[in-house]
Amino acid sequence: MESIDRTMVGREREQEVLSGFVTAPGGQALVLRGDTGVGKSALLDHVADLAAHEKHRVIRAAGVEAESELPFAGLHQFLYPLLPYIDRLDDTHRGVFDVVFGRSQGPPPSVMTLGIAVLDLLSLAASQKPLLLVLDDGQWLDTSSTEVCGFVGRRLTGSSVKLAVGLRSDLASGFDTAALPHLPVTTLSEKASEQLLDMHHPGLDPRIRRLVLDEALGNPLALLELPPHVLRSGRAAGNREDLVGYTGVPLPLRLRHVYGARIEALGDAVRAELLRGALDGVGAGTAAGRARGTRYRMRDTEEALAAGLLGIDPLSGDFVFRHPLVRSTVVQTATPNERRAAHAVLAHVHRDDVERRAMHLAASTVDPDEAVAAALEAAADSATRRGGSQAAVTWLTRAAELSEGREERSRRLGSAAFIAGHAGLLDRAQQLVGSDTTPGGNDSPASVVASAYGALYDDGDVRTSHRQVTAAIESIRDSGATEPNEVLTRLVNLLLAIDQYASDETSWERTHDLLGSLGDLVSPLSRVYEDAWGDIVRRGAGVAERVERAFADLRALEPWDISRLSVAAYHVDTLSHYRPHLQRTVDREVETGAAVSGITMLHLIMLDQLAVGEWDEAERTGQRGLELAASHHHALFAHHTRAYLGLLAAMRGQVERARELQATVDAWARPRGVGFLTQITD
Repeated sequence: MESIDRTMVGREREQEVLSGFVTAPGGQALVLRGDTGVGKSALLDHVADLAAHEKHRVIRAAGVEAESELPFAGLHQFLYPLLPYIDRLDDTHRGVFDVVFGRSQGPPPSVMTLGIAVLDLLSLAASQKPLLLVLDDGQWLDTSSTEVCGFVGRRLTGSSVKLAVGLRSDLASGFDTAALPHLPVTTLSEKASEQLLDMHHPGLDPRIRRLVLDEALGNPLALLELPPHVLRSGRAAGNREDLVGYTGVPLPLRLRHVYGARIEALGDAVRAELLRGALDGVGAGTAAGRARGTRYRMRDTEEALAAGLLGIDPLSGDFVFRHPLVRSTVVQTATPNERRAAHAVLAHVHRDDVERRAMHLAASTVDPDEAVAAALEAAADSATRRGGSQAAVTWLTRAAELSEGREERSRRLGSAAFIAGHAGLLDRAQQLVGSDTTPGGNDSPASVVASAYGALYDDGDVRTSHRQVTAAIESIRDSGATEPNEVLTRLVNLLLAIDQYASDETSWERTHDLLGSLGDLVSPLSRVYEDAWGDIVRRGAGVAERVERAFADLRALEPWDISRLSVAAYHVDTLSHYRPHLQRTVDREVETGAAVSGITMLHLIMLDQLAVGEWDEAERTGQRGLELAASHHHALFAHHTRAYLGLLAAMRGQVERARELQATVDAWARPRGVGFLTQITD
């Protein structure tokens, strides 16, 4: 316990707060925020020791920079030790965790749905023994996990669960807006700094001692970890001139240099082992409660242990990094070739994990490699199903870079742009289209999906987008395609959406003729959309039954198909049957990145609320949709929502407001040939 006592020098206030945090009745969360090396990890160790003394079960996790785009990577660290309890939950919550752990292909849960399931799981685990969750380096936690942890942290009151999070103050984090109680971790006072330095490095020459105190600026790690030449000078009455490279160097760089010098002195095999551990997120400090077998286990690293870079986890006996800064310094001091070699080893270690393996394969590969590109594409599909649309865009973009053929590169860039567009990232989608530098790449069917998508939703350009999409579909048909494919289906569905907004009978007739010439190349779902959206009077026979059959197999549907089927249900007057499902899933679509589907669902919910006279609820739904559309720069959806709000105002007798909204919508829509009130979005 001596090292723990040293790290608590000058931390009387923090110890008091943490003691109260552990012993307080009921659950709660606390965020510790401070600069690099200021002592956050030591305080998290301290609160873990306090909780263990109070008979709490402690589960620890750490954010890992290399995994910051891996959906739910951080949440898995907390949930893995609790897997035995999942089987005791009801079917609904078990199904949620099956999706998150990739054991089923159901639709991704919303933050609220997953958060409630996690709360129930934690409460069940804590019913036998109070539970403390400790998260270090929270700034590196993936977005999906951060959102769920924030949701859970705000709702721990009344439970026996506590959550402590450590964050670096110089980096933005999703926890910044999580509205959790926080404890600032500041530098030490002059008196405490002197005490800590004298305890850890007694006998320093007074002049060097003064210099160290001045340079450390109260940062505990800077006081504890002194470069060898500083210690030599300090104990041999050296001169300040001997300390070139120490004075005047920014504190974070000086701390990294201390560890970097020790790392460089190690043998090649040991450094390679440390690098593999660092890139796979091996913890720093005590790893109590961390799932064994889910991280790389460093071996034969006693040399690093003797150099003060590693410690031993007292529970597992595994090597762990002494401080998070050691782990990051290991990565930063490695050469690109060394990092690629380490990633290649880790890809083999995680060969049974689709997403983690693909992530490491991508980082280990320089030249085009179709096998790696295919692995990344499979990982992107997995991420999309689990609610990680932003990760999917990143992985598909990398898959395009590693594609060996021009056609595959264009197709993958088009898929990345398509998902980016549905996530409300229109600028990103357009960048991806523009990045297709292959000859004719920007005119490829896959790229047309994204460019026409942007033209429609960003600027309401129904005329240009209709011509683009029609030409792309004709090119696929005339090329002799014999089977449906993903790109063609996306083009067909986009063309149907364009016709919805164009509200032009001639345009619809051309589309029906074109899709008729495609025969079985058009998917059954697209035929449902065509028949329901185009002319329900002439083409609507049996559509209600087809919609019902499609909704019966939700697990097979992508988020955008659920919203499109709901539009079809609106046209056959069965939307009320599916509104409860829409209300349950709209948060998922918004929070997991599928903003377009989310806005469409809000439109549908609002229409059903208007139909049954729930006008106050319809107003709130409309305002939410308008804010969401504006935040994602969806001009088409923003004006579409204003049209519905204007309709609501007219129904309520608010004539002036209705006229004002109508004028705003007409001024934007009429020059573009867009009609809103007679049609609905895709």
